[in-house]
Amino acid sequence: MQKKKAYKSLVICSIILGILISLQLKTIDTENNGMTTSKRGEQLAVELRGLKKEESDLRAENKAIEDKINKYKGDQGDDKLEAEIGKYEMLAGYTNVSGKGIEVNINQNLGAKSNSNQSIIYNYDLILSMINKLNSAQANAISINGERVVSNTYIHLKGDSLFINDIKIDEPIIIKAIGDPDTLASALQIKYGIIWEMEKYYNCKIEIKKETKMEINGHSKLIDSSADKR
Repeated sequence: MQKKKAYKSLVICSIILGILISLQLKTIDTENNGMTTSKRGEQLAVELRGLKKEESDLRAENKAIEDKINKYKGDQGDDKLEAEIGKYEMLAGYTNVSGKGIEVNINQNLGAKSNSNQSIIYNYDLILSMINKLNSAQANAISINGERVVSNTYIHLKGDSLFINDIKIDEPIIIKAIGDPDTLASALQIKYGIIWEMEKYYNCKIEIKKETKMEINGHSKLIDSSADKR
């Protein structure tokens, strides 16, 4: 009798195990869109090669455009063309820019730094919001702690530190923007705007200085967007 019970238990366990294995295989099959794990791996490898080829093509295209710009810069006698090139180089961040603008100094009280929920380093989306508002106010050039902000600039956390591209950003955070000083300052000082939010909820002290003459350097190297941003 005991042998029969043991036999029945073994059969039941075998059936349950078989069902679980079957369900697991179906789950894997669904997650991989009907492909086996090895086939899915092959597909991802093909996609990765395609992305690397696309990146290589884009870098080559970028180099070709830079070569054309340098060629046009060497041509003499076309002031209008040179002015257009200078304009787009400034907007792309290739050249140094000088003129009127504002300097924004962001300091945070020591008490707030002990709480990561309030730390400006961990809430760097506020800095990004400030940059967006300056861009909307027609800033010709922007920098963060001396690092030029261009179209493919990225800000990210690594450990407990904040980086702009691969450069560590220490406090205080100083943002410079070239453009009309009154327009730029008004974009940040609007009632219940970004500065109000940072001062009220994040214990920041923010000072804006209007400058009649300031300079922002161009970025000097290609930004590697494949760098580790985690």
